[in-house]
Amino acid sequence: MKKWLIIILFYLLFGPVTAQVTEMQNLLQQANQLYADNQYNAAIELYEKILQGNYESPALYFNLGNAYFKEGNIPAAILNYEKALKLDPTDNDIRYNLDLANSRIVDKIEPLPEFFMKTWWRNIRDLFSSDQWARAGLLLLILSLASAFVFFVSRSILARKISFWTGTFFIFMMLFAFVFSSSGYRNYNRSDSAIIFIPTVTVKSSPNDNSVDLFVIHEGTKVTISDQVEGWSEIRLANGNVGWVKTSSFTAF
Repeated sequence: MKKWLIIILFYLLFGPVTAQVTEMQNLLQQANQLYADNQYNAAIELYEKILQGNYESPALYFNLGNAYFKEGNIPAAILNYEKALKLDPTDNDIRYNLDLANSRIVDKIEPLPEFFMKTWWRNIRDLFSSDQWARAGLLLLILSLASAFVFFVSRSILARKISFWTGTFFIFMMLFAFVFSSSGYRNYNRSDSAIIFIPTVTVKSSPNDNSVDLFVIHEGTKVTISDQVEGWSEIRLANGNVGWVKTSSFTAF
C-alpha cells in the first residue's frame, strides 16, 4: 500500500513536469524537421512556442536565429544569435552566424577602443559558460578540502608542505572560478542591450518628438539602453553616440 502511495505522490509531483519536458522535446524535434525541410516559417512558430513554455537553450536560440535568417528577418536573427551567445559564449558557430547577420545590416558602427583590462577580463570569462565556471569552482573546492585533509592527517613534512601550497593554489583558483561564474550569470541576466526592429529610426536629443534630430540608425543595429522615460529610451551605440528613441522601436535582451 505504501509503495502505491509513493508512486501516486511521485506522479502528482513530477508527472506534469515530465509531461511538459516530453512535449517540449517533441516540439523541438518537429521544429528541427521543419527547418530541415526548408519550412522556415512553420519552424519559427514551433521554436517560439517552445520559448513560451519557458524552455531555452543555446541550440534553440541558434536554430531560431537561423530560421529567421533564412526568411530574411535579419533583426530577429541577430536578436536570437545574441541570446544564444549569452547562454554559451564559447560557441564559435553562434559567433560566426552573428557576424554574418551583422554584415547584412545598413549601419557599420566602429566601437570605441576598450580598456585592455576589461577586454582581458571578458575574454577569460567567456572561455566557459557561467555553469561551467561554477562546476570548475566546485571541483577546485573539493580538491582544496582534500589538500587540507592531507595537511592535517599526514605526518610527513614534505606531504604537508605540498598539500599546503597545492591547497592554497586550489583555493585561489576556486575564487577566480566563482567570480567568473558570477560575472557570467550577471551578464546573462542583464537586459540593457537591444536590437532595433524599425527599418529607420531617427535618434532624438531628448525624449520628445519635437526635439533635435541627432542621427539615424537602421534595423538590426545593437544598442545599449541607459535610461527610460514614458515610452522613450536613451540609447548608446558602440561608437559612443547617445540619444533618445521610442521604446517600441527595439527589442531588449
